[in-house]
Amino acid sequence: MLSYRRLFVKNKNNVIMVTAATKKSKVLFALSASLFTIFLVFISAPKEPLINTQPSLQFREVKFNLTEQYEVVVQEWKKARKDSFKNLTKLGEILFLDAPEPNISSNSRQKYQILIWKYGLTIENRHIKNFSGQKLNPFEHCPVNNCELTYEDAALETADLVIFHLHRLNGLQDLPIKRNYTQIWTFLTDESPYHTFLNSKNKFKDFNNQFNWSMSYRSDSDIPVPYGRTILRPYPNKKNEVTSEVKRRDVLVAILGSNCGGINHRWDYVRELQKYIDVDIYGRCGEKLRQKCPGHFGNDCNAISNYLFYLAFENSNCNEYITEKLWWNAFHKNSIPIVMGSSPQTYKILLPPGSYINIDAFAKPKTLADYLLSLNKTESFKEYYRWKSHFDVLNEHGYFQSKSYHYCRVCQALNYNSKKTKVYEDLEKFWSIRRDCHQPWNTPVED
Repeated sequence: MLSYRRLFVKNKNNVIMVTAATKKSKVLFALSASLFTIFLVFISAPKEPLINTQPSLQFREVKFNLTEQYEVVVQEWKKARKDSFKNLTKLGEILFLDAPEPNISSNSRQKYQILIWKYGLTIENRHIKNFSGQKLNPFEHCPVNNCELTYEDAALETADLVIFHLHRLNGLQDLPIKRNYTQIWTFLTDESPYHTFLNSKNKFKDFNNQFNWSMSYRSDSDIPVPYGRTILRPYPNKKNEVTSEVKRRDVLVAILGSNCGGINHRWDYVRELQKYIDVDIYGRCGEKLRQKCPGHFGNDCNAISNYLFYLAFENSNCNEYITEKLWWNAFHKNSIPIVMGSSPQTYKILLPPGSYINIDAFAKPKTLADYLLSLNKTESFKEYYRWKSHFDVLNEHGYFQSKSYHYCRVCQALNYNSKKTKVYEDLEKFWSIRRDCHQPWNTPVED
């Protein structure tokens, strides 16, 4: 039977206890002790700093983008999109997975009629005029143009598809009493589940068994109509790795707001952030700069083009709800968006990798402020423009005279999507606050 003794090896301030065998194991013990001493010397020697493979929460996304070759990041982004986008229609595959447009012979095309029920005129300024003051052809830049629009109630007998704009509906009484069951009834909403209806008495479940198709910003809609999209270039443009546009460095952060509320407490975040870094507020929600950009949707705010960072804070935190605040006010103006609204996972697959800063990656507004000041001081912000060599972003919302593709997408869906009969029997399984939305940033976390 072996006897044992204790061996203590000192390493700076630490004392490490090793149990060793005696008698016949002395040789083995001596060899082990020698190897252990060499190991201690090795780990104590000064080394070059290593990349932190488990960075702190507030810098996790940034570290990922700075430490990987961007081509690798692009490939991972493509794979993440393919793995994440589920239940896409043919149109969805074209818009989000770069599937080719089907080849439809112009001689064999069917003609489709689209009826906008009751509220066509209320959304015409956006989707027909693009806030330009004149009527435009909504199919001018569309891959297909074998559709016609009508607002006439009489077309209820002949239309192939009827669009019901939920935001304006007052209830079931707004729907036609009789319907042609060969038609496709489609609900349209550009708002999050919190604001689907202007009439707060409406409930989504009240419209069960009424609609065949969905039309929203969500990728899994029958007719996806996102506010904007990310496109991967077929060939990288190395010249655009870093923006050439000069931004002011004395003013860093801006936000434009006309709705001074938000169920996600976004303005509470802005006020907290202002304690540690200057944030210029334009529009009705500002004080000093309110008159600089008084317009809304029709009038662009060129003043915010000066800023390196833009707070693209949505009015509610719901999956894929990413509006013109990001696509136009940030990306279009070559600013780095700081985002609040969609879930971290949906931002990752919908936006170019390394193109934005998510507040969810920071423990508190002060940490974000410190990070922004550091980016400005070190000029590390240039890393947030590397995406421009590989990606383009498209604005498709109709605001600020950008093109609206809503009616084009309807025509594409009629040409490409399956016409197999289906009905949304339980709408809240597809669209609801509980399913799609998450808590405000300052919601207490339970232990």
